[in-house]
Amino acid sequence: MLDQAEYPSGWEIRGDLVCLLCARSVASAQGPADQRFAPSTIRVRLPEYTESVRRMRCPFCAGRLWLQDTEDVYVDRRPLDAQDLRPRRGRPPKLANAS
Repeated sequence: MLDQAEYPSGWEIRGDLVCLLCARSVASAQGPADQRFAPSTIRVRLPEYTESVRRMRCPFCAGRLWLQDTEDVYVDRRPLDAQDLRPRRGRPPKLANAS
């Protein structure tokens, strides 16, 4: 993984929220790579876990949740115009050095 100071814009961290006591994964989180990670998106596995995850507690044993199995993800937040949304037509061009 990249060091916190080396993250260019557009890169975020994604990982699983896992209980420290029972090791169950209850949600996944994604957010910008800053000194203090503040997730912008949290996806809960089941709707019943929402309140527990909001309090950063495991819904099974009330243990603390920890961000684990992190990965670097590039997020392109450019707005798409009509040209980007249209399907491409035809065969892509051949490469000149293809054998």
